[in-house]
Amino acid sequence: MTLNINGNNYNYSINALSRIQHPLFSGVTRPDAGARDSFVGVSELSPYLSKMAIMNMVAINPQVTKILQSNGLKPEINIEELQKLADGHLKQTKNITAGIIDNLPDNIRSQIDRQAVIQGAVFHDFGKVLIPNKILNKKTKLNDKEKEIMNLHSILGYELLKTQNISPKALELVKYHHQNAENTGYPINNGDFNYGIETEIIALADKYSALIEKRSYKPAMKPQEALDVLRNDAKDSIILDALVKYVENGTK
Repeated sequence: MTLNINGNNYNYSINALSRIQHPLFSGVTRPDAGARDSFVGVSELSPYLSKMAIMNMVAINPQVTKILQSNGLKPEINIEELQKLADGHLKQTKNITAGIIDNLPDNIRSQIDRQAVIQGAVFHDFGKVLIPNKILNKKTKLNDKEKEIMNLHSILGYELLKTQNISPKALELVKYHHQNAENTGYPINNGDFNYGIETEIIALADKYSALIEKRSYKPAMKPQEALDVLRNDAKDSIILDALVKYVENGTK
Protein backbone atom coordinates (compact mmCIF):
# COMPACT_ATOMS: atom_id res chain seq x y z
CA MET A 1 0.00 0.00 0.00
CA THR A 2 1.16 3.54 -0.74
CA LEU A 3 0.48 6.25 1.80
CA ASN A 4 0.78 9.90 0.72
CA ILE A 5 1.44 12.33 3.57
CA ASN A 6 2.44 15.95 3.09
CA GLY A 7 3.26 15.24 -0.55
CA ASN A 8 5.49 12.25 0.18
CA ASN A 9 4.71 8.65 -0.80
CA TYR A 10 5.39 5.89 1.72
CA ASN A 11 5.11 2.23 0.68
CA TYR A 12 4.36 -0.30 3.37
CA SER A 13 2.56 -3.55 4.08
CA ILE A 14 -0.20 -3.41 6.67
CA ASN A 15 0.59 -7.00 7.67
CA ALA A 16 4.27 -6.20 8.03
CA LEU A 17 3.52 -3.16 10.12
CA SER A 18 1.16 -5.08 12.35
CA ARG A 19 3.97 -7.53 13.08
CA ILE A 20 6.67 -4.79 13.14
CA GLN A 21 8.92 -6.79 10.81
CA HIS A 22 11.68 -4.26 10.48
CA PRO A 23 15.42 -5.03 10.71
CA LEU A 24 16.06 -2.37 13.32
CA PHE A 25 13.57 -3.96 15.69
CA SER A 26 15.06 -7.45 15.90
CA GLY A 27 15.31 -8.14 19.60
CA VAL A 28 12.84 -5.38 20.46
CA THR A 29 9.81 -6.85 22.19
CA ARG A 30 6.52 -6.07 20.51
CA PRO A 31 4.17 -4.58 23.10
CA ASP A 32 1.26 -6.84 23.99
CA ALA A 33 -2.13 -5.63 22.85
CA GLY A 34 -3.16 -5.00 26.45
CA ALA A 35 0.13 -3.55 27.62
CA ARG A 36 -0.07 -0.02 29.00
CA ASP A 37 2.75 1.50 26.98
CA SER A 38 0.79 4.58 25.96
CA PHE A 39 0.00 7.58 28.13
CA VAL A 40 -1.91 10.84 28.01
CA GLY A 41 0.15 14.00 28.26
CA VAL A 42 -0.42 17.04 26.05
CA SER A 43 -3.62 16.19 24.18
CA GLU A 44 -2.01 16.71 20.77
CA LEU A 45 0.64 14.13 21.67
CA SER A 46 -1.57 11.37 23.03
CA PRO A 47 -2.02 9.50 19.70
CA TYR A 48 1.75 9.24 19.34
CA LEU A 49 2.75 8.16 22.84
CA SER A 50 3.06 4.42 22.38
CA LYS A 51 5.89 2.12 21.42
CA MET A 52 3.74 0.72 18.62
CA ALA A 53 3.16 4.20 17.20
CA ILE A 54 6.90 4.93 17.14
CA MET A 55 7.72 1.53 15.60
CA ASN A 56 5.19 2.17 12.86
CA MET A 57 6.69 5.60 12.12
CA VAL A 58 10.14 4.05 11.78
CA ALA A 59 8.84 1.21 9.61
CA ILE A 60 7.03 3.61 7.27
CA ASN A 61 9.94 6.01 6.73
CA PRO A 62 13.30 4.36 5.84
CA GLN A 63 15.13 7.66 6.37
CA VAL A 64 14.84 7.20 10.14
CA THR A 65 16.66 3.88 9.82
CA LYS A 66 19.42 5.49 7.73
CA ILE A 67 19.97 8.24 10.30
CA LEU A 68 20.20 5.77 13.18
CA GLN A 69 22.46 3.31 11.38
CA SER A 70 24.80 6.00 10.03
CA ASN A 71 25.39 7.12 13.60
CA GLY A 72 25.89 3.62 14.98
CA LEU A 73 22.61 3.68 16.88
CA LYS A 74 20.20 0.87 17.63
CA PRO A 75 16.57 1.68 18.40
CA GLU A 76 16.02 2.68 21.99
CA ILE A 77 12.39 3.66 22.08
CA ASN A 78 12.00 5.32 25.43
CA ILE A 79 8.27 5.84 25.89
CA GLU A 80 8.72 6.71 29.56
CA GLU A 81 11.06 9.56 28.63
CA LEU A 82 8.66 10.79 25.97
CA GLN A 83 5.88 10.76 28.55
CA LYS A 84 8.00 12.83 30.91
CA LEU A 85 8.59 15.31 28.11
CA ALA A 86 4.88 15.38 27.27
CA ASP A 87 3.89 16.04 30.87
CA GLY A 88 6.71 18.51 31.49
CA HIS A 89 8.92 20.26 28.95
CA LEU A 90 6.69 19.91 25.88
CA LYS A 91 3.57 21.02 27.72
CA GLN A 92 5.44 23.91 29.28
CA THR A 93 7.04 24.98 26.00
CA LYS A 94 3.62 24.88 24.34
CA ASN A 95 2.16 27.18 27.03
CA ILE A 96 5.12 29.56 26.92
CA THR A 97 4.95 29.71 23.12
CA ALA A 98 1.25 30.57 23.27
CA GLY A 99 1.99 33.14 25.98
CA ILE A 100 4.69 34.82 23.88
CA ILE A 101 2.43 35.00 20.83
CA ASP A 102 -0.48 36.40 22.83
CA ASN A 103 1.72 39.15 24.31
CA LEU A 104 3.22 40.32 21.01
CA PRO A 105 2.11 43.63 19.46
CA ASP A 106 -0.97 43.22 17.27
CA ASN A 107 0.89 43.98 14.03
CA ILE A 108 3.45 41.24 14.75
CA ARG A 109 0.98 38.71 16.11
CA SER A 110 -1.19 38.99 12.98
CA GLN A 111 1.71 37.73 10.85
CA ILE A 112 2.13 34.50 12.81
CA ASP A 113 0.52 31.15 12.07
CA ARG A 114 -0.43 30.60 15.71
CA GLN A 115 -1.75 27.07 15.28
CA ALA A 116 1.31 25.82 13.40
CA VAL A 117 3.77 27.46 15.80
CA ILE A 118 2.05 25.97 18.84
CA GLN A 119 1.97 22.58 17.13
CA GLY A 120 5.69 22.94 16.41
CA ALA A 121 6.30 23.70 20.09
CA VAL A 122 4.33 20.63 21.16
CA PHE A 123 6.40 18.33 18.93
CA HIS A 124 9.78 20.07 18.92
CA ASP A 125 11.61 17.46 21.05
CA PHE A 126 9.64 14.42 19.84
CA GLY A 127 12.78 12.90 18.28
CA LYS A 128 14.32 12.46 21.72
CA VAL A 129 12.30 9.24 21.96
CA LEU A 130 15.10 7.66 19.85
CA ILE A 131 18.08 9.24 21.63
CA PRO A 132 19.83 6.77 23.99
CA ASN A 133 18.84 7.37 27.59
CA LYS A 134 22.49 7.35 28.74
CA ILE A 135 23.03 10.47 26.60
CA LEU A 136 19.66 12.09 27.15
CA ASN A 137 19.96 11.98 30.94
CA LYS A 138 23.73 12.13 31.38
CA LYS A 139 24.62 14.03 34.55
CA THR A 140 27.93 15.33 33.25
CA LYS A 141 28.96 17.29 30.17
CA LEU A 142 28.42 15.55 26.85
CA ASN A 143 31.49 14.81 24.76
CA ASP A 144 31.61 15.77 21.08
CA LYS A 145 30.21 12.46 19.82
CA GLU A 146 27.41 12.53 22.40
CA LYS A 147 26.54 16.09 21.38
CA GLU A 148 26.41 14.97 17.76
CA ILE A 149 23.97 12.21 18.67
CA MET A 150 21.88 14.50 20.90
CA ASN A 151 21.62 16.98 18.05
CA LEU A 152 19.96 14.31 15.92
CA HIS A 153 16.73 14.72 17.87
CA SER A 154 15.44 17.53 15.67
CA ILE A 155 15.92 15.71 12.35
CA LEU A 156 14.67 12.45 13.88
CA GLY A 157 11.56 14.19 15.14
CA TYR A 158 10.98 15.64 11.69
CA GLU A 159 11.41 12.30 9.93
CA LEU A 160 9.16 10.47 12.40
CA LEU A 161 6.40 13.05 12.26
CA LYS A 162 6.42 13.64 8.49
CA THR A 163 4.61 10.30 8.23
CA GLN A 164 1.79 11.71 10.36
CA ASN A 165 -0.87 14.35 9.93
CA ILE A 166 1.31 17.26 11.07
CA SER A 167 1.23 20.59 9.25
CA PRO A 168 4.21 21.34 6.95
CA LYS A 169 4.94 24.57 8.86
CA ALA A 170 5.03 22.74 12.19
CA LEU A 171 7.29 20.05 10.70
CA GLU A 172 9.68 22.76 9.49
CA LEU A 173 9.79 24.23 13.00
CA VAL A 174 10.46 20.80 14.54
CA LYS A 175 13.33 20.25 12.13
CA TYR A 176 14.93 23.67 12.52
CA HIS A 177 14.12 24.79 16.07
CA HIS A 178 17.86 24.74 16.85
CA GLN A 179 18.85 26.67 13.71
CA ASN A 180 19.47 30.43 13.74
CA ALA A 181 19.74 33.47 11.50
CA GLU A 182 23.47 32.87 10.97
CA ASN A 183 22.88 29.21 10.00
CA THR A 184 25.31 28.01 12.66
CA GLY A 185 22.77 25.78 14.37
CA TYR A 186 21.56 22.31 13.40
CA PRO A 187 20.65 20.51 11.24
CA ILE A 188 22.40 22.14 8.29
CA ASN A 189 20.11 24.42 6.32
CA ASN A 190 20.42 23.50 2.65
CA GLY A 191 18.39 26.48 1.54
CA ASP A 192 15.00 24.92 2.25
CA PHE A 193 14.39 27.00 5.36
CA ASN A 194 13.93 30.71 6.00
CA TYR A 195 14.68 31.62 9.60
CA GLY A 196 12.14 34.01 11.05
CA ILE A 197 10.14 35.15 14.04
CA GLU A 198 8.16 31.90 14.32
CA THR A 199 11.34 29.90 14.84
CA GLU A 200 12.63 32.49 17.29
CA ILE A 201 9.46 32.20 19.36
CA ILE A 202 9.84 28.44 19.80
CA ALA A 203 13.59 28.76 20.41
CA LEU A 204 13.05 31.31 23.18
CA ALA A 205 10.20 29.34 24.75
CA ASP A 206 12.36 26.20 24.64
CA LYS A 207 15.31 27.96 26.30
CA TYR A 208 13.20 29.54 29.02
CA SER A 209 11.47 26.25 29.79
CA ALA A 210 14.83 24.45 29.97
CA LEU A 211 16.25 27.07 32.34
CA ILE A 212 13.39 26.90 34.84
CA GLU A 213 13.32 23.09 34.82
CA LYS A 214 15.43 20.81 36.97
CA ARG A 215 17.53 18.66 34.67
CA SER A 216 19.86 15.72 35.38
CA TYR A 217 22.83 18.07 34.98
CA LYS A 218 21.52 21.24 36.67
CA PRO A 219 19.04 22.65 39.23
CA ALA A 220 16.01 24.70 38.23
CA MET A 221 16.36 28.47 37.93
CA LYS A 222 13.83 30.94 39.29
CA PRO A 223 11.87 32.75 36.56
CA GLN A 224 13.67 36.08 37.02
CA GLU A 225 17.07 34.37 36.98
CA ALA A 226 16.13 32.66 33.71
CA LEU A 227 14.96 35.96 32.21
CA ASP A 228 18.28 37.59 33.18
CA VAL A 229 20.14 34.84 31.31
CA LEU A 230 17.97 35.35 28.24
CA ARG A 231 18.40 39.13 28.37
CA ASN A 232 22.14 38.62 27.99
CA ASP A 233 21.61 36.53 24.85
CA ALA A 234 18.52 38.14 23.32
CA LYS A 235 18.74 39.58 19.81
CA ASP A 236 15.06 40.35 19.32
CA SER A 237 13.68 42.39 22.22
CA ILE A 238 10.11 42.17 20.86
CA ILE A 239 9.94 38.44 21.53
CA LEU A 240 11.72 38.73 24.87
CA ASP A 241 9.42 41.57 25.91
CA ALA A 242 6.44 39.34 25.15
CA LEU A 243 7.95 36.54 27.26
CA VAL A 244 8.58 38.96 30.14
CA LYS A 245 4.95 40.12 30.00
CA TYR A 246 3.77 36.51 30.04
CA VAL A 247 5.96 35.65 33.04
CA GLU A 248 5.07 38.81 34.96
CA ASN A 249 1.39 38.03 34.53
CA GLY A 250 1.94 35.24 37.01
CA THR A 251 2.66 32.33 34.67
CA LYS A 252 5.84 30.54 33.73
